[in-house]
Amino acid sequence: MNYKGIAMKKIIPFIILLGFLLVNCSGGFPDIKSLIASPTPPPPADTPTPQSTVTLIPTIDLFSAPSATPITFTPTETSLIPADILATLTPVPLPTFSEQFINDVSSNTFFVKSVGFKSILYSDAILYWNKGACATRSIKITAFVDNPDRTNRVFLFLRLRDKTNTLNVSEWSAGAQMIKVANGSFNYIVEPHNLRRYQFYKQAWIEYELVSVNENLEVLGRTSLFDHNISLVKCGL
Repeated sequence: MNYKGIAMKKIIPFIILLGFLLVNCSGGFPDIKSLIASPTPPPPADTPTPQSTVTLIPTIDLFSAPSATPITFTPTETSLIPADILATLTPVPLPTFSEQFINDVSSNTFFVKSVGFKSILYSDAILYWNKGACATRSIKITAFVDNPDRTNRVFLFLRLRDKTNTLNVSEWSAGAQMIKVANGSFNYIVEPHNLRRYQFYKQAWIEYELVSVNENLEVLGRTSLFDHNISLVKCGL
């Protein structure tokens, strides 16, 4: 038998069918590379896009009343004495009274008439401070009391009042005990250091008042306020 012819007869129809199929395919042969290429991975899931930071404005209560902050003001004063001289000054302590006694004196200073005193004398009308040739550096005050036998002590209270600004008044001194002498009078030598804060005054009145007491510190007499008798003056104005 002719096996070759039989085989050819079987192959020819297959070839014709295959050609017919290829001609009718619109895309032709597929790209072999596309068939064997690695598949493209799917796009990753959506990732959140960074957002700009938003700073929130604090809530303001428009109906709240602002609380006032107290302001403390401390006035400063400049001494009239140079710093090098002021550093060398040594304050002389004055005799002290009880606070109640001083308050009693300072709360009643404007007496029209002196009680318990005969007379008050002073040695000079001007007391100078600061360096210079000014002569009067101390003033002697002498008090004569009505009843020397009952009077145990006499105290002298001093303060300063600025002549240009009469509202500028120093505090009362603690009370200087005057020295009793044989004739029943009482003396005291007033110097600038006996006056509180004297270095802050160029020209001032020395205001003073005297109080007499017995041995139990009971008040026997007191003078009126002497306010225009003696002046404190800075030497070398």
